[in-house]
Amino acid sequence: MPIIPSSKEELTPEWFTSILELSKENQVKTVELQPLGEKDSVSGKIYRVHLTYTNKPSKNPKSVVLKLPQPRHLRFNWLLDAYREEVKFYKTLAHKVGVPAPKHIYSDIQEDTGDYVLVMEDFPDSNNVRDEIGATTMQTYGLLDNMARLHAKNWENPDVGNMLIGFENSIEMLNEGLTCLPVFLSRFSQSIEPEEKEIFQALPEGFRKVVEPLLDAPKTIVHNDYSMKNILILDRAGESSYVLLDWANLRWGSGVRDLCFFMMTSVPLFLRPLGECMFLRYYLNKLVGFGVSGYSFRQLFDDYRRCVIMDMARMVGFGGREWFSPMHESIVKHLIRGRTGSARTLNLRSLFN
Repeated sequence: MPIIPSSKEELTPEWFTSILELSKENQVKTVELQPLGEKDSVSGKIYRVHLTYTNKPSKNPKSVVLKLPQPRHLRFNWLLDAYREEVKFYKTLAHKVGVPAPKHIYSDIQEDTGDYVLVMEDFPDSNNVRDEIGATTMQTYGLLDNMARLHAKNWENPDVGNMLIGFENSIEMLNEGLTCLPVFLSRFSQSIEPEEKEIFQALPEGFRKVVEPLLDAPKTIVHNDYSMKNILILDRAGESSYVLLDWANLRWGSGVRDLCFFMMTSVPLFLRPLGECMFLRYYLNKLVGFGVSGYSFRQLFDDYRRCVIMDMARMVGFGGREWFSPMHESIVKHLIRGRTGSARTLNLRSLFN
C-alpha cells in the first residue's frame, strides 16, 4: 500500500509507479512538480506533476494534478471536512454528476488526522481566469448553462442527497463565525457602502431567521465554490467547454447558492448594471429546459436573496479570522465589491423585518 506523502519530497518516481499500478516493463522515470494556485492557499498544496516513463511512447498520463493538505497545525475542523468530502466526491460521484469534472486517478486519506493525497486528471491545454478578472458575457451564459445542468441532473435525488452534508451544517458554521463581526468591520469598514454595512450589522441577531427557510427549498448538489478560479476553460474546435474543479465544499441544498456565489465572485458589475434578474431568469429557463418543474421565479428570487445573506456571513467568518494574510484581505475586498449595491437592488433589509 503506498504511503500518504507528507511532503513533496516523498512524491518520487517509485511512489507514482505504485499508485499508477505500472508493470516492471514501464515505470515512472522522472517527476517534475509545478505549483498551481496561490502559494499561501487556504486549503493546501496543489501541483501539476509532469511524468516520464522508462518506455516510450506510453499510454500513461504525461501529467496529473495532485493535492496535499495543510500542515497538521493549520487543519481547522472545516478543512478536515473538506478533505474528506473531496476524496469521497472523486471516488463516488465525479463520473456521474452530469457536468465535466476531472477523473479520479488515486486518493487516500487518514480520517482522524486529515493526512490525504488526491491525484486526478490534468487538462494541460486549458485556460483559467482569476475571479478578479471575471467572466466575459459569453462565459457567464455558458457557465450558467453548465450550472443549471449540474443542478437539474441531481434535483431532489435522494441517492445523492444521502451522501452529502446538508445546509444545516453550513448555517451553524456561518452563524458561529459571526462572532468575528467586530474584527471584520474594523478591517473592512472603509470598503463597505452604508447600505451593505447595515446588513452586516443586522447579521448576529437576524441571520438564522433569514436563512433557515432555505432548508425547505428544493434541494440539489451544490458545488459551494462556483467561481472562475475553480473552472478550467477548454477551447476546442471553436467552442468552449468547462471543467469544474475543487469539490471540497460540496453540500446538499438550494442550487441558487452556486448562482449567488458565482454572481458575486465572477460576474463583473458592468455586466449587471440593472442587477442580477436577467441572469437569474436565464438560469431558471435552463433548469426548466433540463427537466425541472414546480420552481417559480418568485421562489428562486427569494432563495437567492437569502443565499446573498449566507455569502455575507461567509465574508465575516473569513475576513474576521485570526489567521489572516494579504491574500485573504484581497479576496474579501473582491467579495465586498461583488456585493456592493446588493442591499438596494435586492431589497435585503426587508428580509430582517
